Amino acid sequence: MRKTYHLLLLLLVVVSTAKAQTRQTPPEPGPAPKIELGKYESFTLKNGLKVYVVENHKVPVVSMSLVLDRDPILEGEKAGYVSAAGQMMRTGTKSRSKDELDEAVDFIGAELSFTSTGFSASSLTKHLPTLLNLSADALLNPDFKQEELDKVKKQMLASLAQEKDNPDAIARKVRQVLLFGKNHPYGEQMTEQTVESFTLADVQNYYSSYFKPNIAYLAVVGDVKAKEVKKLLNKSAFKNWQKGEVKQLSYPLPQKPAQTEVVIVDRPSAVQTSLALANPADLKPGSPESIPTQLMNNILGGSSTARLFMNLREKHGYTYGAYSSVSSDKLLGYFAASGNVRNAVTDSAVVEFKNELSRIRSEQVSEQELKDAKAYMTGSFARGLENPNTVAFYAINTARYNLPKDYYANYLKKVEAVTVADVQRMAQKHITPDQLYIIAVGNASDIATKLEPFDSEGGISYYNTSGDKLERSTAASLPAGLTAEAVLTNYVQALGGKANIDKLKDVSIISSATMQGTQLQFVQQQKSPDKYHVAILMNNNPMQKVTINGSKGKMEAPMQGVNQEIPADQLNTQLLEAAIFGVLLYDKLGIKTELKGLESIDSKEAYAIEAKQPNGQRTTNYFDKESGLLVKTINSIQSPQGVITQTRSYKNYKEVNGIKFPHAVETSFGPQTIKTEVQSVEVNKGISDDVFKL
Repeated sequence: MRKTYHLLLLLLVVVSTAKAQTRQTPPEPGPAPKIELGKYESFTLKNGLKVYVVENHKVPVVSMSLVLDRDPILEGEKAGYVSAAGQMMRTGTKSRSKDELDEAVDFIGAELSFTSTGFSASSLTKHLPTLLNLSADALLNPDFKQEELDKVKKQMLASLAQEKDNPDAIARKVRQVLLFGKNHPYGEQMTEQTVESFTLADVQNYYSSYFKPNIAYLAVVGDVKAKEVKKLLNKSAFKNWQKGEVKQLSYPLPQKPAQTEVVIVDRPSAVQTSLALANPADLKPGSPESIPTQLMNNILGGSSTARLFMNLREKHGYTYGAYSSVSSDKLLGYFAASGNVRNAVTDSAVVEFKNELSRIRSEQVSEQELKDAKAYMTGSFARGLENPNTVAFYAINTARYNLPKDYYANYLKKVEAVTVADVQRMAQKHITPDQLYIIAVGNASDIATKLEPFDSEGGISYYNTSGDKLERSTAASLPAGLTAEAVLTNYVQALGGKANIDKLKDVSIISSATMQGTQLQFVQQQKSPDKYHVAILMNNNPMQKVTINGSKGKMEAPMQGVNQEIPADQLNTQLLEAAIFGVLLYDKLGIKTELKGLESIDSKEAYAIEAKQPNGQRTTNYFDKESGLLVKTINSIQSPQGVITQTRSYKNYKEVNGIKFPHAVETSFGPQTIKTEVQSVEVNKGISDDVFKL
């Protein structure tokens, strides 16, 4: 069997093999188990902190969870500062540096982590007094420093860069924008610009405004007694936590779309489409509708035996999986269904999604389906109660959402009381097949015409990866008469001109990068007319190598046991990866190019050119409209896990011997991102032919 290897695929992707399992008919559900809801005690400190204690003496450990019950915050042009504040709560206090705090927590074998709405902590019970003091120190005396904020911002920007190449993340982002609007806390989006905009003062202001004990709930669970916990809290620094007024916020409720709207985020290199169908749903936590709605969703798309999965995967083979969910929220929830499908069946998949959404509204589910869903919910509820933290969570929820005191004690009775008519009623209320947002992240040229019939308005809307609506199609904004050939000619000029490029007899580039804490070195060598060599080294030892000499090539990866000749039909693909300016080889390799449109790359317009190899593999290159330089490439690569998207971003061009070389390259491959920095570029130094021996 012929295998295809890609240099970075071998480096970044770990292949796992799952054993095939034969689908069997699930056993008949048994009677609902008798549930003994764990008991808790509660009290309130003088500063307003509400404490819930759940005793569990099976093991000598204790855990704490603090939750701030505040309204959602609209961050506007500084979106991201609230999340940053949560991350910075654990970066040192007025009396302890971050390292000292880490050391103190580790010394007692504890865990302590913060978010923007509270913290979680755990340790052996004997260390609870120390854990309380450490938690209180981090909570009451955070030392926000600019250097720590700079680190947090760097991490945020890296995460945003990864999301731009993740179709599912893009679909979720656009879904939230459509459901709630960018002027709503649930719809606004963090961007590079908003991250750069917020300051240390914004972080400090959030902390001082919202970290108040009178809106806080503290759950203490484990080998403790309520009286002991109360005594320890009143002795600890928690008693010094000052109450304060917290501003209440409200927002207008978004409405369902008047008619179904289709939205596309164009990803020219995509060979599959990330589909999402969504509509707002007014479902409050703990409402009488909550349980029958959960049962309805379990039947529709809550598992790998639900209707959506069985239809789109098992019956039609459109996708690896199709699911749905209904979220509850004290402001406004939503219904959503999703799946990744092949471009060729995008329209057929939408048809089947809508068929199932309509069917669960128009027809009552079977008694057997409801019985199975009840058994699943009952089992999940019972298993959850094995964790003492669940009891504390239920206690806090009862208080936060003003639920009946016996809400969770009677939970299973409520599950058992749901009828098929209740399920249909919830589907009719919370799912609106004729008032949906249909979001498709994929190759617009392949899927747009397929999706047009689903748009009730008769016109598809286009959005970018940041959730901004594009007022016109990218094709319409192209200069008249512009071609792919013209863009590529301009690229040659931007690099330094054909005359200077022709002077390149050999080039050697050495770069460095860090991956998961490991220092790597990349060596890229090229010698005219047709010799190429790329090596990835760790501690000066080669991990992977690709060598191409004329019409033959070899791939070596000792750690993966790979040492083979590159198949003839894959040589061009490897050649394009190995070449320093692979785009310049398109004519020689018979690669067809097409100008697809104008897109926004890092807030700048760039021409998108699709290149199609004779073997069918596609690459989309983005050339900056202003500079003419290549700024990004996207490849869709077939792997054992399916299609994986590889993205490279080229930055910091510097001139060497009259030619501009990118000195910073970011490569994203699946969930991994490698940032390489060029250490040296040497031109015409006479590289030995021995380097390219096969």
